[in-house]
Amino acid sequence: MLNNSSETSSWGKWIIKFIIHPFIIFSTPIFILILIGILVYNSFEKDIYIGIRSSASVIFPIIIATFITIYQKEFTKNLENIPSLITFGLSFIIGFIVMDIVNNSKIFKIFSVQFLSEPLPIIEFILSGCFSILVFSYVNVRENKMLCFYYGMISGFLFYIILYGFPYLF
Repeated sequence: MLNNSSETSSWGKWIIKFIIHPFIIFSTPIFILILIGILVYNSFEKDIYIGIRSSASVIFPIIIATFITIYQKEFTKNLENIPSLITFGLSFIIGFIVMDIVNNSKIFKIFSVQFLSEPLPIIEFILSGCFSILVFSYVNVRENKMLCFYYGMISGFLFYIILYGFPYLF
């Protein structure tokens, strides 16, 4: 039995450190990858060339993030100077806006069809950019600052789902 507050505190810290943090770190990028997978699959179902463009829009942000991770390490120093609450808040807003963009993807496709022969894979590009930011922050940013990105983004996703429901992707 837990009799004193220090045992309770350490038990709560253990739950946060070994259950909640790993769940957030694992589930946030997996959620984004599932959305990307659905969109890329739908693109290939329509046409092979649309599927290739969709795949390229997923790979491009990952390549850029990899380049920054390897060759522009001073960029991460600037990220660590941003206060945690601001990092969380910006990530929350990004997560919320991304879910809105995914939910309203038909509007983007209609808009891009007016100017191009095929719709641009903007949704895939944005989701891949979010995924890249999460992976980039996991690799390069201190753990407590990195968690602000993850918690903010998943909170934005969840808040959007609470308000508007899960986006319709088909």
